[in-house]
Amino acid sequence: MGAAARHCSGSATPSAAPRPPVRTCVGCRRRDEQTALLRVVAVRDGTTPGWTLVPDERRRAPGRGAYVHRDPECLRTAIARRAFGRALRLPAGSGTDPADVQELVGQQA
Repeated sequence: MGAAARHCSGSATPSAAPRPPVRTCVGCRRRDEQTALLRVVAVRDGTTPGWTLVPDERRRAPGRGAYVHRDPECLRTAIARRAFGRALRLPAGSGTDPADVQELVGQQA
């Protein structure tokens, strides 16, 4: 086998534009582009025993994030299923306070 045969033949056409990242909503479990979803992170402030869920609109906060549609129904479903705790890998039985996220989604609805 010659050197030319070992390499894949490249096409002369430019490659397609890169696709945007796709994430899964923890509420409805549908996949959507990352820009259509709200990223949520868990923060521990030390004054309460549980975790506070904080919206990360710029998608830059450190740590693991969970994604949810900016739809109140998706948020209610995620809270009812306790999906944020699992997606964020929080310790079992630790409480989460979604008030900040509910306020933001409620304002946008």
